[in-house]
Amino acid sequence: VSFRLRHGDRLTLRGRNGAGKSTLIKTILASARQAPTNTQIFSGTIEASNDLRIGVYEQEIDHRYLAMPLSDAIFEVYNAAGAPINDQIVHAILARYLFNAKEDKNLPIRNLSGGQKARFQLISMLATNPNLLILDEPTNHLDLPSIEELEDAILAYSGAVICISHDGHFIDRIGGEVIQIGKV
Repeated sequence: VSFRLRHGDRLTLRGRNGAGKSTLIKTILASARQAPTNTQIFSGTIEASNDLRIGVYEQEIDHRYLAMPLSDAIFEVYNAAGAPINDQIVHAILARYLFNAKEDKNLPIRNLSGGQKARFQLISMLATNPNLLILDEPTNHLDLPSIEELEDAILAYSGAVICISHDGHFIDRIGGEVIQIGKV
């Protein structure tokens, strides 16, 4: 597989389960972060720009956030990213992601609806002001309105996107190049 991404490009990786899509993503992440990986690389190279900032959309919310009220979790995500945060910024984030700032800010993350959890994942993914988003099966476990919110957020995003998905409608909606990994 060979590909190059530039600002604004969209790339979807498709393939059977076990074909190596997630392994490729993990290897890209390890290479970009200059971290060791336990993935065996048989040949090839991964070259990442020095100014690469990656946001990752996880299928599951990190367990450390589940008991936290939404506003505290946002503070924690931004602090971990080294991004500036205060009560006014949290209020603006809640409004931007369609939360009711007064009612929702105190809800524990585990009690959020599927759509609200997806919006929290977007907040987490975008906290570092990434120029590349990586999404591994982002539509799994989401209802239709949540998928539509995710699609809209990706369409509004100006950076590059790598996505693993089997959801044909989602792939068509976000557009870009599709690479098949392994046999069809």
